[in-house]
Amino acid sequence: MKNVLKSLSFLMVLGGLIFISSCGDDDGGIIIDDDGGGSFTVADGFYIAGVSGSDTTIANAYLLADAQVEGDGFAPTPRDEHKASYIYLSSGSYIFAEVDEQNIVSVEGGASAVVDSVGAWAEGYTYVEVESNGASFSVSEDGVYHVIYDGQNDEAFIVRVNSWGVIGGAVYESACVSNGFNADVDLETVSESAEGSTWSGTGIILRDDQFKFRYNNSWTIGEYKSFTNLGESLTVMVPGGANIQNAEDGIYDITLAMDADGAFSATLTRTGDAEECTFDPDNFPWGIIGSGTQGTETTAGWGDDKDLIYVGQNEGVDTWLGVFPIAGGTADNEFKFRTDGTWATKLIPNSTTYTDNTGNITDNADSNGDGSWFLADGASGFIYVKITTSDQGGSWNIEFSDAEFQVIGEGSPVGNWEAGNGIAMTYNDDLASATLASGSYTTAGWKIFVNQSFDYNVGGSLDGTTALEFNNSTFNLDAAGDYSVTISTADGGVTYTASATQN
Repeated sequence: MKNVLKSLSFLMVLGGLIFISSCGDDDGGIIIDDDGGGSFTVADGFYIAGVSGSDTTIANAYLLADAQVEGDGFAPTPRDEHKASYIYLSSGSYIFAEVDEQNIVSVEGGASAVVDSVGAWAEGYTYVEVESNGASFSVSEDGVYHVIYDGQNDEAFIVRVNSWGVIGGAVYESACVSNGFNADVDLETVSESAEGSTWSGTGIILRDDQFKFRYNNSWTIGEYKSFTNLGESLTVMVPGGANIQNAEDGIYDITLAMDADGAFSATLTRTGDAEECTFDPDNFPWGIIGSGTQGTETTAGWGDDKDLIYVGQNEGVDTWLGVFPIAGGTADNEFKFRTDGTWATKLIPNSTTYTDNTGNITDNADSNGDGSWFLADGASGFIYVKITTSDQGGSWNIEFSDAEFQVIGEGSPVGNWEAGNGIAMTYNDDLASATLASGSYTTAGWKIFVNQSFDYNVGGSLDGTTALEFNNSTFNLDAAGDYSVTISTADGGVTYTASATQN
């Protein structure tokens, strides 16, 4: 089945269209005369069409596929009237046309504008406000485009694919430095044409970890988040698909290819061994310990370490995070950090750089050889701890901030996933829990995160006993309604549980 219409003419007239049809065939398509005297069948569907002759003649057209958008937990999710395809377009004027039962049943265009300097989209794209029988819009240069049409919002994005990159925990800039899922290693454009396009890179370090491909250094576009990344597998790549697992450390040549129908595949060719990295984050299981920490009788104070969570490496910085309830008062409530439950490797005030964003952290390094940290009298509360190293353990930094739990997500009272929009929970007097007493929830997913950022987020069960999952599951209620939601810790911040009670 071809996806190109040739020389299919129509007239746009006030109040509707003059339909052009031809003899049908078994699959209900339109048979179009080819320039060479033959014919081919065009399927029913929705097309972006190049126009000429005062917008009255379709010169060529390309089928747009039904497309999914980012849903709960970043999962691909169906959206009605949402279509997208990767297409090589020549410069010129375009409209959208729908073919149904051997007729062109609608033509859409509209006012367009080139949008630039918008967040990750500084390279620009064409935005079209779509309307029936609207004017054609322009494509300024030949090349590969991501064409996205959304019938629910009556809008379209015509995005020039300026670059493809590879990104993920598997992708390393040097032996020990990975940008994680925050920065790309760009591939070079080898060729672009209507027959197919290719991008490639050489000498790229890949570790035994996961990665994806994305274009123009961004994950999604539009308020409904149409995917701008590819995953799932190297042979059958899916927009927004699962991360791809690389099996073996090494140096690789990487090629990404798009065929004439906009389908992608990739090849990895291992060309050598990657330099060994001697730094292993697993050797630094940082924990907080001290008389100021909370928990059960056996875990509070100096009874046990409360581990932080290693969250990975971003732009060469390895990071551990934790949220811990700490009692205030410098007399008896001190705390320090160490690894693996021993003092062989420790972080103490007189040898560690630290930043206090709370305004309530003090230390006694001047009067005590090692020194400890304290919260000021009357400042008991939950503290967000961030431990980092940018030189593979050569030096360490600690950042202390007041921790605020917030609910976020489509199913929460916020109604969206935009960081910065979270609704704060109120701490209870037990120095162990926080509650949002009332809010309207749906059955869609939501989470609890800290300080308006997804760096530290939890989800999972709302049974009040099962430990929550870090940076993984969402919460989902069985029925919509007004709920009181509480997050709690019984072990001083090592694990958290959550419960929801309908009001």
